Amino acid sequence: MTTLAPADQWSRCHRVARADGVAAALTELASAVLPGLLPCGPAGHAIAPPEIAAGAPLVWVDGVTVVRAVGVETRLGVVDLPGGAVELLRHRTADGVNGFVPAQRAAWTLGLVWLRLGLSEELRETAMRYLNGRRTGNSTLLQQQMVKSTVADGLIEHLEVRAVLTGVGPGELPDTVLNHLHAQLTTADRALVKLLGASGYLAGGPGQVAHVSELLAEAYCRPEV
Repeated sequence: MTTLAPADQWSRCHRVARADGVAAALTELASAVLPGLLPCGPAGHAIAPPEIAAGAPLVWVDGVTVVRAVGVETRLGVVDLPGGAVELLRHRTADGVNGFVPAQRAAWTLGLVWLRLGLSEELRETAMRYLNGRRTGNSTLLQQQMVKSTVADGLIEHLEVRAVLTGVGPGELPDTVLNHLHAQLTTADRALVKLLGASGYLAGGPGQVAHVSELLAEAYCRPEV
């Protein structure tokens, strides 16, 4: 398998998520970590652009090894997002491993946190642009104390997640830490979406991107025991 150097790989995935959205970032990560394959989470869920979902052999990311899945599939839906749609799927596993190594699973799970960080940072920037364009009295909504506090809290969450991720390679953070980072990003996203008012909940809007981002964590995180 050919991969980029870790620092380049994560920063590129993060950058694509911010600039081009969920579908492009998932394609970037899958191409770098599991090229030509469709990763499924511990319960068999997969979230992927249609071109990957349709044409890639399935692999099962179960937290230790990667195994091939059987062709039993439930299509849960298609979500149209800025930059491209993603499909929501569920598969059943087959028994036995097929030669993929735990390092690939570790790279995938670390890359997902970087991907979600990029999406969450872009959501913060979107919220700030929106709030700065809305006036109340002699100031903008962005200047309101409660609003500024919420934006600042989101920024703190992003800085904390980035600080933990910086300089870390695949497999160096335990699942408990990765799950905590995902929880921080979900908390930030939910608060930032509320700042957008009704516009944050439109189909294909920032709220739906944040929802799919949260689904990524739920689909691919290994449950804590």
